[in-house]
Amino acid sequence: MSGAYIMAKNVVVITGTPGVGKTVTAKRVSEMTGMRLLELGAIAQACAISGKDADRESLIISPKKLRGRIRNLIEGQEAEFIAEGHYGEIVPAELVKKAVVIRLDPIVLEGRLRARGYPEKKVKENVQAEILDACLIGAVDAFGMESVVEVDSTGLGEEALANVVSDAIRGAAGSPPGTVNWIAKLEKEGKIEKLLQ
Repeated sequence: MSGAYIMAKNVVVITGTPGVGKTVTAKRVSEMTGMRLLELGAIAQACAISGKDADRESLIISPKKLRGRIRNLIEGQEAEFIAEGHYGEIVPAELVKKAVVIRLDPIVLEGRLRARGYPEKKVKENVQAEILDACLIGAVDAFGMESVVEVDSTGLGEEALANVVSDAIRGAAGSPPGTVNWIAKLEKEGKIEKLLQ
């Protein structure tokens, strides 16, 4: 197209199930790299609320409004951005150069979410989403296999995880989509049925 504006791919998405460590990690990686941090949850609260799901104690967002707001914040900027949130696939794909999906052992995740005081229904939904690769599938569907890497945060402290994610952004760490297999691990441990009930 003659005269068409070509957008730079200047966004790294850091996503994962609630409780895997993405928010703290994204803040730390932003500090380490100088990339600007966009917290998708805060953007959604500020501009894209279409209601609240009382059962899940969570916002109902307008994907179209949120996508438009993200685009307005990023388009035409020379800076690089980190977009952090469990619905990272909402970021317009044409702006995304890489997506890092942080994973966490579902048993560890279950304990972490309970310690945060999540309602039991929300604990179960998020643990099952992690087991069934929901955030990974969303990222691959949105950005393609070649743009997505997984990072298993199990057993890593905050600093170590931030370093691994920073390396993954540069292509020096992380695993291809589908490397983490919680179903096989939990079946081997005899814990899969309890968590999927």
